[in-house]
Amino acid sequence: MQITGQAQTENKLLEMAFVPDAIYVPPGKNHPGGLFDNNLKPIPQAVSRRDRQTWLSKPLANQDIDVGRLPQIQSDKPYFFIGDVKGHFGHFLLESTSRLWPLLYLPPAFAGQYLYCSKNRSPAVLEKPFIKEIFACFSLSPQDFVAYQKPCRIKNVFVAAPAFEIRLQGRPIFRQSMQHVGNTLAGDLSEINNTHLTPVYLSKSKLVGGVSSIINEVAIEESLRQKGVDIWHPETVGLAEQIRELSRRKYIMGSVGSAFHTLLCCPGGKVISGITLGEKLYSSYVIIDELCGNTGKYESGENVGVSLSNGPGTDKNPRFIKTFYAADPGRFADTLLRNMGL
Repeated sequence: MQITGQAQTENKLLEMAFVPDAIYVPPGKNHPGGLFDNNLKPIPQAVSRRDRQTWLSKPLANQDIDVGRLPQIQSDKPYFFIGDVKGHFGHFLLESTSRLWPLLYLPPAFAGQYLYCSKNRSPAVLEKPFIKEIFACFSLSPQDFVAYQKPCRIKNVFVAAPAFEIRLQGRPIFRQSMQHVGNTLAGDLSEINNTHLTPVYLSKSKLVGGVSSIINEVAIEESLRQKGVDIWHPETVGLAEQIRELSRRKYIMGSVGSAFHTLLCCPGGKVISGITLGEKLYSSYVIIDELCGNTGKYESGENVGVSLSNGPGTDKNPRFIKTFYAADPGRFADTLLRNMGL
């Protein structure tokens, strides 16, 4: 099927820069914000991309910033820049953790505060349970993080290059940092990995909101259940139990979404069967499979009769950005099983 984006997984050198004098620019209406040098040029390690598009620390254009007049912020200890803190689970897992890899080797106390740059600068985002749990795996709490409302100069900032960028690249050390999360939250997973051989379908039918859903997914569940597949709703349990259950399972299927990202926290060797809600597969899933040592096969939803739910009897659900309708739930189920070789 058609894949959008790149899928680089080379084990190349990753840099962590020390910036004695950084210009911090918070997100604005027309700019994502980021870290810059005294000439207002992006600090290379502070840049984040999605495919070929710069997403954080992109070059400034028409920004009226007088560097000489900016307030200066200084601490007894250096800062550590982690980039954006996303409130959405999937984006948080892939983007907000991508600069934490040095903490596998450095004590968290080496930095005084952890600097982030996010459109959502409310401290409430740091209190989300899954965000608190994952940061706690690196001995970080919400009180360790700071963001600023206006441009400023910040002395002594460590900036780690991202080890994962959506639809672009993923490094083995990112996989290591996610496995650290899995083992910290859920214990040693090696003994239970792939011990449950009954295929499991990851359903979104109980999600209260999100990016996408299938409005008649219950019919797909019923068809799969009749074929001996277990149905599981990941959001009904906490993150630690999600990681344990996915670790137990050898054969995993579902519509492609953020639940598949959690596999980064689990041991590998799994067989994945996914159907995209749309005609393309984002290359991030290919990257994740390669980093984890999983075998994934994906099918376009259009090929199995999945379409946007804008026809008669397919009212849209306003809690989701997009809702879809599976015209033939049995065909959807059969495709998942066939692509898994079962």
